[in-house]
Amino acid sequence: MTQHILITGASKGLGAALATQLAGDGVHLSLCARDISNVEALTNFLTAKGSTVNWGAVDVRNKRQAIEWIDLKWNFLPIDTLILNAGIFDGSPEDGGLEDAMRAADIVSTNLLGTVVPALQCGEKMRQRKRGHLVFISSLAGFAAHADAPTYSASKAALTVFARALREDLAPSQVGVSLIHPGHIGTEQSQHHIGALPGLVSVETAAKRILDAVRRGPRETSFPIKFRLGLIAMNLLPWRLRARLNRPFRFKVRAPSARNPD
Repeated sequence: MTQHILITGASKGLGAALATQLAGDGVHLSLCARDISNVEALTNFLTAKGSTVNWGAVDVRNKRQAIEWIDLKWNFLPIDTLILNAGIFDGSPEDGGLEDAMRAADIVSTNLLGTVVPALQCGEKMRQRKRGHLVFISSLAGFAAHADAPTYSASKAALTVFARALREDLAPSQVGVSLIHPGHIGTEQSQHHIGALPGLVSVETAAKRILDAVRRGPRETSFPIKFRLGLIAMNLLPWRLRARLNRPFRFKVRAPSARNPD
């Protein structure tokens, strides 16, 4: 039986690494990204491993486009696993100003709405089928009020709350929900980060940890776990003390900030 796995934001970075590790005989990969002009080499690698592959040029910020793509892929073959990976990052610029307002709107549209819409569209189909697995890629930033990335932190915090609520709602229908909170990953995003990157892991290592968790069944997973535990402790402190302890980890984001979703 063919397993149908759909991944958003799959053209590079974590999404491409997830697709690479999932590829194999009996796996059909439906992959999407805003820009799919340079996916030939990745596609060839995935098919060489035995997968069938289909791409969609999908901007997850466009709700109609996202819904239509989910419907199209489902009608081709019911989706067994949906990995909601598409996302963008930005924060305080080098000049010391606040985040760019338009970029902040893009972060919310991509990281939150660009995940909620396809999750609901696919989740309802899975609910009716009484089978399926939704995988949300959130972030440890969702547990921290990062002064240098407030919108990114807020978008991931909101995503975590949404995924937890949806998990409870879907539980009676046997549809699983996995919620993943990675720390720093060595993708293009980290190349624009000016400052400390504690706990940085390679994109291949991150993909392996995520898929190991997914294969163990629906669950909530954070890594590196010591940073998750540290954030739990930090959130118990008064904000001024948290701010003082956070000083060594403050950062800026290198211009230009016109970076597209994966």
